[in-house]
Parts: sequence; C-alpha cells; structure tokens
Amino acid sequence: MSSGNAPPFDRLVKALTSTISLKIVMAVTGLLGAGFVLFHMAGNLQVFLGREAYNDYAEFMQGLGPAKWAARLGLLTILGLHVGSAVMLVQRNAAARPEAYMGLKQQRTSLAAMYMAELGIVLLLFIAYHLAHFTLGFIHAGYGYELIEATDAGTRRDLYTHFINSFQEPSIAILYVVANIALAAHLAHGVTSMFKTVGLAAGRWKIPFEVIGPAYGLIVGLGNISMPLAVWTGLIGGN
Repeated sequence: MSSGNAPPFDRLVKALTSTISLKIVMAVTGLLGAGFVLFHMAGNLQVFLGREAYNDYAEFMQGLGPAKWAARLGLLTILGLHVGSAVMLVQRNAAARPEAYMGLKQQRTSLAAMYMAELGIVLLLFIAYHLAHFTLGFIHAGYGYELIEATDAGTRRDLYTHFINSFQEPSIAILYVVANIALAAHLAHGVTSMFKTVGLAAGRWKIPFEVIGPAYGLIVGLGNISMPLAVWTGLIGGN
C-alpha cells in the first residue's frame, strides 16, 4: 500500500515521527524546558534573601493547588516528548549511517556537542534525584523536609532550613554542582541547536544566535551552582 493510500491515522503517525517533526518537537520542548529552568533558578535564588523570603516563595508555590499539579503534568509531558524525540533521532541517525554517525560525533567542535546524549542521561537521573530530594522527600528527609515554621498567620513548612541543612552536607552540594555543570553544557549546545532548527542561527544572525546558547547555559549554571556553594562555604545559613 502506498503512503497516499495509507489510513489517515497511519499518515498522521508518519508525519509526526518524521525527522523534521521530531527536530521541531525537540526545539519547542527544549525552549519550554530552558524557560522553566530559568524561572526555577530565579525562585530558588531567593534563598540569598533569607528564611522569610525563601519560605514566602515556597509557600506561594505550594499554595497554587490544582495549577501546581497541572504545571507539573505539563513539565513531565514536555520532558517525555523531549527525551522521546531525542532517542528516536539518535537511533535513526545511528541506524542510517553508523560509521558516518560516529565520525560526525568525533568531528563536532565542543565536548557538549559530542556528548549531548550522555549529558541528557545524566540530567534525567539528576531530575529523578532532585524530585525525590526536594519535592517528594523520599531521600534526605532527615535534613528537615517535615520541619514546620510558626508565622503570624499560623504555620508553614520551613523549606529554607531543609535547603540549608541539605547543602551543608558536602556530598549533596558536590552532586548538585556537578549536575548543574552538566545542565549548563546541555543548555549551551541545546539552545544554539534550537535556533538552528528553526532557521534563526543563519546568515548575519549566525554568530549572535550561536552566542546566546553558551551565555544562557553560563547564566543558569552559575546561578544554580552559587546556591549549594554559598551554603557549603557558610556564606548563607551559617551558624
């Protein structure tokens, strides 16, 4: 049966899983993910403002109710689409030209570009760890996950103390630093690739758009790394 005579659903699946479609999905989900990590970093940087500011932010986020769970579901969907499209593209490229694909990998100009898939795996594992740590409290709960703070309006969770206690443990601080170096590298190459996919990093705009990715990765990386290092070194939260 020719593709023109294929059932509508089969034609739709073929169109959605074409190489061009997968690259567009990666670009769009990458853009949304990059925006989220910047927002997430900005919120967490309030830890530098002290206990009240950070717990105010945490209380606001916890109080979003259904919107919070809708956002989490959306983020999981974005992550799933991003990972799924990446896996399909890597498998497709490797199957089409295994030797050429490996040669291309060796010729790429940056370590981030050469090991993009490996960085993705590291980040996927880190996301699971991070959720188990701060969101679900499955691990490191003894550092204050269940602590309660008294306020004029009643009580609320003292996530500031949990944050500080966690990163005063060197192994946790180092793990977060290493993971965020990987995130910075992934963003540096990924954001640039996203602009290339949509045709912006070309012509006279090639160099400016190629600079945005590394700059974005550096900003997010330094912002995220500054927090565990500041706690670990006693700059904030020290006794």
